[in-house]
Amino acid sequence: MKRNISKLDKNIRLIVLALIAILGLFNEFSLSVASVLGALSILLLVTVLIGFSPIYALLGISTYKGK
Repeated sequence: MKRNISKLDKNIRLIVLALIAILGLFNEFSLSVASVLGALSILLLVTVLIGFSPIYALLGISTYKGK
């Protein structure tokens, strides 16, 4: 897997993760919405950790600028 997520993209994903987690702590969502957001947050976390987004790869997008 070739890296395709930049540092800015990772930071934005981490901010979204933090917002979902904070709202989840206060039980702001129904169970079905919370389940979907939980799955989305897991996907965001995995993409941040590995630096690769399969959706970006399918669309031919890369925000990563090589060294």
